[in-house]
Amino acid sequence: MTSRFWYLLYNLIFLPLLLATTKLLATCKPKIRESIEKREGLWVRLEEAVSKRDWQKPLLWFHVASAGEFLQAQPLIVRCTAEGAECVLTFSSINAFRWLQRPGQTETQNLLAIDFLPVDKISNVRRLLGLMQPSRLVWVSYDLWPNLVWESHRQGIPQSLISGIVHAGSHRTANLVGRSFYHSLYTCLEHILTVSEADRRRILSAIPEHPQVDVMGDTRCDSVLERRDVLEIPELPPAAKDRFVFVAGSTWPPDEACIFSVLKEALNKYPELFLILAPHEPTEEHLKNAEIFFSGTSMVRWSQVSTATSEVRILLIDSVGILAGLYHSAKMAYVGGAFTTGVHNILEPASLGATVAFGPKHDNSMEALQMLEQKLATVIKNSTEFRNWFFALLNDHERCVQLGGQSRAFVETQAGAADICTPLLVADLS
Repeated sequence: MTSRFWYLLYNLIFLPLLLATTKLLATCKPKIRESIEKREGLWVRLEEAVSKRDWQKPLLWFHVASAGEFLQAQPLIVRCTAEGAECVLTFSSINAFRWLQRPGQTETQNLLAIDFLPVDKISNVRRLLGLMQPSRLVWVSYDLWPNLVWESHRQGIPQSLISGIVHAGSHRTANLVGRSFYHSLYTCLEHILTVSEADRRRILSAIPEHPQVDVMGDTRCDSVLERRDVLEIPELPPAAKDRFVFVAGSTWPPDEACIFSVLKEALNKYPELFLILAPHEPTEEHLKNAEIFFSGTSMVRWSQVSTATSEVRILLIDSVGILAGLYHSAKMAYVGGAFTTGVHNILEPASLGATVAFGPKHDNSMEALQMLEQKLATVIKNSTEFRNWFFALLNDHERCVQLGGQSRAFVETQAGAADICTPLLVADLS
């Protein structure tokens, strides 16, 4: 009865409102407009890709929200393919599309199909399930689409949630309404595998009777370590050689408002310092803001790095897909996102031995919480705190290197979640 209530409420009220709001926002939000435009031709692309399916093999369908969740899915896709399955991937965000379309990427080579997930209308869901006919649907981290969950369950398609995360205070479990709605979704899932015990407890608060809610760990650690072993290291300008390299990665304007003034001061005080600035969205407007702020200091864009002089002090990244390689050269890194919706990937710099800091909104990252608990990372709430952290380690290189080595060891000890999860996904599939 409860599930029927949420099904009707979602399809008669919430989904139409969401679609109307999205259409309205698309007139003034470029990212939403681009996301709608890139979905054009989606059915033709999917039908063409799935026409090449080997029907003798089971098909695992992975769904992710964005690029970060794809990194969690990737080690499982590799392992499931090695076990004889075919895999498809759908995603929600335009950021995932951009990241997966970057030149030279090889992460999608094991996938039969990869595309946006169509709008969650029941007609789309039934058409999609008829086209895919998956052996299992694998949800990664948190991005559950209600009609697809409910209809897959109705059709008897097994579903799993892996690397599950529920933030403290999340609407999914923090109140009676959220728990009731997500109970109707979680009850459709055969396995719920969480990153941590805290995530497991929060999910159980919504569905205490579920028989398979288990702690698995975070497959992102496996992904980061496997990528680290084959990482292509970008060649920095000669001026960066033997310098103390600091990377500000995946930053948004609120991050930059906190750190830029301190970085400018540090450039004047520490001649050995070399900065790499890598905004999360390297739009022309964003790049020009950085160039204006640091005017008077020699800076070069990545696309023009071959023109860099011996005097350059700042490398400004105007492309996507190379940040992980840039962290290889870093002694310290500030990871953005935690002044907006949540911190971005801190595992990449940590796995490469950089000492890491980030902003206050980091509950979305279990590894951030764990590293803070072990005093391996630092939370920055304002410019003063950033200055204290940054200057203290600039004045104590030995301590900086020690923290970086401990961070690297922390990530390496977290490996293995993908090996635990894979047998559950491929068992009994035909």
